[in-house]
Amino acid sequence: MDRYSFDELTVGMISKREYCFTEKRVEIFSSLINDNAPIHMDTEFAKLKGYDGRIVHGLFVQSLISGMLGNDVPGPNSVINNLSMKMHHPVFIGQTVNYEIQITALTKAVSAISLSFTGMVEEKIVISGKVLCSFPESSPIRVL
Repeated sequence: MDRYSFDELTVGMISKREYCFTEKRVEIFSSLINDNAPIHMDTEFAKLKGYDGRIVHGLFVQSLISGMLGNDVPGPNSVINNLSMKMHHPVFIGQTVNYEIQITALTKAVSAISLSFTGMVEEKIVISGKVLCSFPESSPIRVL
């Protein structure tokens, strides 16, 4: 389970993953968070609003980043302290997003990891952002 210790991380480390947002997955996510907005669930409504079809929930698109952070880089020893994201384009049901996370800075004094991420559909960026994670057990600062 201990994928990396803080000292094993390096600036430039990358994690990549691809994920297809199928209709079934979107329906399950929608049910879990109780968001049945017609833009996500009704093709005709989405088309009336100017989209090519139903769009995937933005937080569903972002949620893959959380899984990558906790499972890949920086891994299960880390926690997310701050995350900011920008949705550049909608993701449509049936599209596959190619994600990449990269470590951009390490601050040993507080065991902090700065990362950037992007998600692309073909050659188009659909989501990007920055994340600050920490390694609580290795930080010299303890919260009581």
